[in-house]
Amino acid sequence: MEKQIAVLGAGNGGQALSGHLAMMGKSVKLYELPQFSNKLAPIRKAGGVKLTGTIEGFGQLQAVTSDIKEALEGTEIVYVVVPSFGQMPILKEATHLLKEGSSVILIPGNFGSLEAAHYMGEKRTSLNITLAETDTLPYACRAIEPGVVNVWGVKKSVNISALPGKETDNLIKRIQDYFPIPLKPTKNVLEIGFSNMNMIVHPTTVLLNAGRIESTGGNFRFYTDGVTPSVGKLQELMDKERLQVGKAYGLNLISAIDWIKAVYPVEGETIYELLAKNPVYASHGSDAPKEVRHRYITEDIPNLLVPIADLAKAAKVETPIIDSIITLCSALMEEPFRKTGRSLKNLGLDGLEVKDLIEYLENGR
Repeated sequence: MEKQIAVLGAGNGGQALSGHLAMMGKSVKLYELPQFSNKLAPIRKAGGVKLTGTIEGFGQLQAVTSDIKEALEGTEIVYVVVPSFGQMPILKEATHLLKEGSSVILIPGNFGSLEAAHYMGEKRTSLNITLAETDTLPYACRAIEPGVVNVWGVKKSVNISALPGKETDNLIKRIQDYFPIPLKPTKNVLEIGFSNMNMIVHPTTVLLNAGRIESTGGNFRFYTDGVTPSVGKLQELMDKERLQVGKAYGLNLISAIDWIKAVYPVEGETIYELLAKNPVYASHGSDAPKEVRHRYITEDIPNLLVPIADLAKAAKVETPIIDSIITLCSALMEEPFRKTGRSLKNLGLDGLEVKDLIEYLENGR
């Protein structure tokens, strides 16, 4: 029997995923929070989402709604496709309506499954719900208008882990036929969070291009013009710190350079070469943020770099460059990201020894 799918979040990624799944013949409902529901009217009128570019076609949706009850009724697979700061507002609306045995996948997770598990634990949720997260979106895409998404590229695969990690293989068996590209299992959700390369590329490129962003209003290609040899060098040094922290938690991570090669059809030996020559990003014109205050900082710093810095501290691994990026961006944004972000304290995991944290991630409490 075919499973029902709900895509929660009607931004670029949510529209692309819902449209693509519908094109695959799946029954999909697209949801957005009521306060952002103005974008739904054109999609509802059209009856679905049109995809252009790498994917061409129209996906007919079963429902387009800002009623969370309607979105989740009869649904077994729930994809939460929103920025990190939007995950908990949606999950707080959804938790009491989730069906027994549902699978809830955060795309991308950015350690969000840990925050969700902490919230559900405090609420004493007794349902048998599988929480999971991916390391990235399946697509590089941009909504031209509500209901029309230009897909620049589709990734070869996406990494995924359940919480706890021992449930990942069973999760993939349940949802692979309901996901557009291959899902690859990882050790645990920590490996997923560590594998999101946005933390390496985004904050540094914004910070080191702050003057250019403000003087041009973002009129340049973020990845291909903004990542110069020097910017790429700093990103590679930062990446080495990420790998060292991961090693302390038993993770055999690949470098950012190898990750880009694995995901995109591009060749090179440095981050600079791989981004400057990347056809997925180089061919669609200016795409830089129009101002420095952008989710490349306000999402990636508190939800990716802060937990990694906190995990590094717990494991007694030094991360001077990551720490400096957090400090500088916190000052620039006038926000205490270390306090407001996904620290171990805010995830309910502070005070755990490394071995106990790993046990929780892989086997549960």
